Amino acid sequence: MSEVNRCVVIARVKQPFIDWLKSLPDSTDVTIDKVNVDSAAYLLPEYEETGHSLNILEHYFDIIFEEQLESWWTNEKDWPKNRDFKTFLKWFDVKFHSLVFDLVDAPLETCD
Repeated sequence: MSEVNRCVVIARVKQPFIDWLKSLPDSTDVTIDKVNVDSAAYLLPEYEETGHSLNILEHYFDIIFEEQLESWWTNEKDWPKNRDFKTFLKWFDVKFHSLVFDLVDAPLETCD
């Protein structure tokens, strides 16, 4: 087991994300509970103090926002135009976890 020099951020959608999904041409009967069954987790740089976590998130929120949108709808013309940090925090509930351990006895691989 080894500790990894990253933190984990879990992004769970809020009602504005669901409202956007329902506004799409091929909208389905989605709910917050259905969408959040398997929330995405993101590795970000580790942080020393809790207050620093939001500073780190400000550098990466746009990537997370776009990945979340694309995972549900790939046509970018239908994405919300305003995707600033304030909107991101309205659309997503974000939980930080500062201790990350790799329990697998094999090299970490990336899938590009």
